[in-house]
Amino acid sequence: MSDMYTRKDISDEKIELTITIPKDAFDQSYNAMLKDQTKDTDLKGFRKGKVPTDLVEPSMKPMLQFETFERLAPMYINTAVQKENIPIIAPPKYSSLPDFKDGKDLEFKIELTVMPKFKLGNLKKISIKKEEVKIEEKDIEEVLKELKVKNETTAKKIGDSWAKEIAKKLGLEKIENLEDLKKMIKNTLKTQKEHMVLHNNQDEALKQGIELSNIKIPQEAIDFESQERERAFEQDMQMRGVKVDDFLEQSGLDLKQMRGAWEKDAKEALENDVFLNLYADKKDIKVSKEELDRKIEEIKKSQPNADQSIFSNEEWLEYIKRVERKEKAFREFIKETLGEDSLDEHN
Repeated sequence: MSDMYTRKDISDEKIELTITIPKDAFDQSYNAMLKDQTKDTDLKGFRKGKVPTDLVEPSMKPMLQFETFERLAPMYINTAVQKENIPIIAPPKYSSLPDFKDGKDLEFKIELTVMPKFKLGNLKKISIKKEEVKIEEKDIEEVLKELKVKNETTAKKIGDSWAKEIAKKLGLEKIENLEDLKKMIKNTLKTQKEHMVLHNNQDEALKQGIELSNIKIPQEAIDFESQERERAFEQDMQMRGVKVDDFLEQSGLDLKQMRGAWEKDAKEALENDVFLNLYADKKDIKVSKEELDRKIEEIKKSQPNADQSIFSNEEWLEYIKRVERKEKAFREFIKETLGEDSLDEHN
C-alpha cells in the first residue's frame, strides 16, 4: 500500500480510495498556473505582465486552487488505480474534496465501481419451449394483397395472369400461376419466421443464463454506457449536420424515450458481455491464431478501403480477439443449451 493513497473495499462492487496530493507538488503546480494566468494581466500603474501576483491572487485564488486540483487529481487517481490493478467500469466519483484552507497536504476520496464476481449458474435449468412454425392461408393472402397495392399491373384481379405478371416484375423465376406464387410466398414466410423463432430462442436462453447466474450490473456502469450512447448519437447527428431537436421532432420521439432505450440497451449489452466472458472462462474457450487470422481476413475483405495500419495495431488485434472469443462462447453456449440445429449462418 502506497503512502500516497489508502484503499478500502466497501462492497463487491465499490472501492474507496483516499488519495493525498503532497502540499509541495500542489503548490508548485498552483504557482505555475498563477504565473500563467497573470502574465497578461493589465493593471494601471504596471506594465502588462509585470503586475505583482500578490495584488491579483486573492480574487483568483479559489478558482485557481480548484483548477489546479482538477489538473492534478486524475494523475494521482490513475496511478493508484494502476498500482492496485482495479478494473473500473465507470468514471470515479469524488466522495470528498480537499480543504484548501489548512495549508497541509491535500486529501480527497473517490469511489470506484468494479464489476462484482459472478458464478455461472446451472445451465441445465434453461428451458425453452420450441415453437412450431406454421404459415396460415391468411398470412399468404395478406402478402398477395400487399403486392397488389404496391404494384401496378394490367391484370386487375389476383389470379394466374396477375401472378405471372407480378413474378416478372419482381424478377421471380419458375412462377407460372397463382399456386406457384403462393408456394413461394409460403416458403419465404416460413423461412423468415423460422429465423425469428430461432433468434428469439437464442435470446431467451441467454436471458435465462444471465438470470441463473444472478448477474446484476452496477447502475453506475449502466449509466456510463448509456451516456456513451447518447454522446455517440449527438456526434453522429453533428457529422450529418442535423440538429438533435429536429431529428426528434421528425421521428416523433423525445429525449426521455431515447435515454430509456439507451439505458435498456446498455444494461442488456453489459449483462450479455459479462455472462459470455464468464462462460468462456468456465469452459476455457480460447481463440487460436488461425481463427484470429481468419477473422482478420474477413474484416479486410469487408473493409477494403480501411487504413491498413490498423490490422497490425496490438490494441485493435486484442479487441478483435476478445470479440471473437465472446462470439465463440455464444456459439458453444447455444449448442449446449439448445442444440447445434439452433445455430444459423449468423452465428
